[in-house]
Amino acid sequence: MGALSPLFLLAGAAVAVPLYLHLFHRHKTRRLSFPALRYLERTEREHARQIRMRQILLLLMRMTVLLLVVGAGARLFFAGRGASHPPTATVIIIDNSLSSGLVDGERRVLDGLKELAHATLDEATDDDRFWVIRAGEPWLPALPGNAVDGRTAVDETDVSEAAGDLTAALQRGRRLLEVAELPVREIHLLSDLQASAFAQSGEAPAGDIPVVVWSGTRRAAGNRALVGVTVGGGLPPLEGQRTQVTVESMEALGTGDSAHVPVRLVVNERIRGATTLPPGAQATISVPPAGSGWILGYADADPDDLRSDDRRFFAFRSRPPPRVSVQGTAGLFVDEAVSVLSEAGRVRMTAPDAADLLVSGNGAGLDQRPPQGAVVILPPADETLLPALNRRLADAGIPWAFQPAPRVGQSSLVGDALPPVLEGVTVRHAFDMVPVGDPAAPPRTLAEADGRPWAVESRGPSGRRYLLLASPLDRDATSLPVSTSMLRFVDWLASEWSGTGLALAERVVGDHLPAPDGATTVRFPSGSQIEIDGTRTVRGTGEAGFYRFLVGDSTLSVVALNPPRSESRLEPLSEDRISSAIGPEVSVVEREAEWRGEVFRERQGPELWNRLLLSALLLLLIEAFAATSGTGSPLGIRRDSESAPGARPAPSELVGSATSGSS
Repeated sequence: MGALSPLFLLAGAAVAVPLYLHLFHRHKTRRLSFPALRYLERTEREHARQIRMRQILLLLMRMTVLLLVVGAGARLFFAGRGASHPPTATVIIIDNSLSSGLVDGERRVLDGLKELAHATLDEATDDDRFWVIRAGEPWLPALPGNAVDGRTAVDETDVSEAAGDLTAALQRGRRLLEVAELPVREIHLLSDLQASAFAQSGEAPAGDIPVVVWSGTRRAAGNRALVGVTVGGGLPPLEGQRTQVTVESMEALGTGDSAHVPVRLVVNERIRGATTLPPGAQATISVPPAGSGWILGYADADPDDLRSDDRRFFAFRSRPPPRVSVQGTAGLFVDEAVSVLSEAGRVRMTAPDAADLLVSGNGAGLDQRPPQGAVVILPPADETLLPALNRRLADAGIPWAFQPAPRVGQSSLVGDALPPVLEGVTVRHAFDMVPVGDPAAPPRTLAEADGRPWAVESRGPSGRRYLLLASPLDRDATSLPVSTSMLRFVDWLASEWSGTGLALAERVVGDHLPAPDGATTVRFPSGSQIEIDGTRTVRGTGEAGFYRFLVGDSTLSVVALNPPRSESRLEPLSEDRISSAIGPEVSVVEREAEWRGEVFRERQGPELWNRLLLSALLLLLIEAFAATSGTGSPLGIRRDSESAPGARPAPSELVGSATSGSS
């Protein structure tokens, strides 16, 4: 049994009033008995027991009436699986990630999840509070509201082409409910329970909050997908050069489907090649030379039940080879990478004042830097040379200084704006980079190592762009020189970072996109266009396709975003992992007809206030009848004086009220 207004139960203390009056408020007098009436005292004692019983019954009825009224005011109810529930704070998590677009029968998985969300909201009362979290769009806020607001949020939910992180969504829902005002809290997880959507962590993300989980779509489904497209082996082709596009398909995962999939290559809206691709294989298609400008294309396969992962986009700018100059002691690995790129025609060596990119070892050549080019500054391996580097930086108007720092072990490069070519790179030693003045433009940290800046970019007083690295590019300081990323990193510096081209680093839907310098707006694949805010970062990239950064009506840069590979793997979470991946208080529902009865787990039976008030009224009538019918005589006993005229009076009448010992 429970109470919807438990504070009203404090009024139950009023039962002490009649109890106090009965026990401590009697009017006591001295009792005198006439000698001639002593023989009647025996009869009086027999009646006294019945009088006391009557008074106790009246007392109990009055106390019971008070308790019934208090129970009605507190809105008592029977616990159980009734039709109503106490006011509940509820988080509805809808998994609208790419995999929810799978067509199951005649409808998408997401459509079924939305119907279940409506079933939850149909069971809601005006006292419930709701938050709707879209697992495929984690950048959207989850605002509190009533059932009407929740229904609107559910209706507006559509399939996102980003990955769904259900572990993060459950943690977010738990944090929302931990600060909710209502004592009863619950999470409703509506998902296909894709295994890749849960993190491999030992901590239950929902904690001890009850979670009702839909598992009706938790079954393996066959899927054919394109999971990769690479242009020129990762290096964008130059103007007038032929190149190759490599397309990769996903392996058949337990479905036994080994059929070859027709694949078409479309470049600038023209079909440039076609092939067939078995599961888990790669195919290469040649692309003819192109002139200067942006090249947009995609690889397209025949559609299946999950259409969103049957197309992969790519974009690059065909341009002449950038001009590069290396000054000072940049290191053996930098010299070799530039030499390889020069022999392949990827870059052209030139003088410092004519270079698109100046690679400066220990600050050498900063006085000869190009007027419109970019500069990369590498520190020396010997920390005794840092004062000379700091003087050259000050003379060039670059408000940064290098300081020695202790070795702290090996750490990976991280950062919201981390270039893809630096992913997986580790750092064993780095100097501290300290600002020593006001920069001409706000600096931006591209990479951090052990919580300290490792790659910082900004602009000097004349508008020249510069990039500072905290480590020399040698094998003792970082793993970059001896990795396969070194060549691509130098090519990225000469093309994408310096502004002369765009490297073909793969980006996935949901990534935050740093806006290039000068861009004022970005156009999404759907055609919508938004202004770039002060953070210079584009969020909410829930669509696959081309994102165009514009200056007015002119295209400054194009970035291609593709669906995450993990979303193409439709293996469900195993049944024995559900509790460990979600939380201990999990209720799994497999049939749609059972969903309404399982949500709002703290159900209550019907309220008892009407029955309690009716019982109190009946008791009041009985008490009133009992109190008036027995006045002057014991309950249910008639006086002899009432049975015959002229009969002798009872002893209590002779003694009188002044000599009575009862109240």
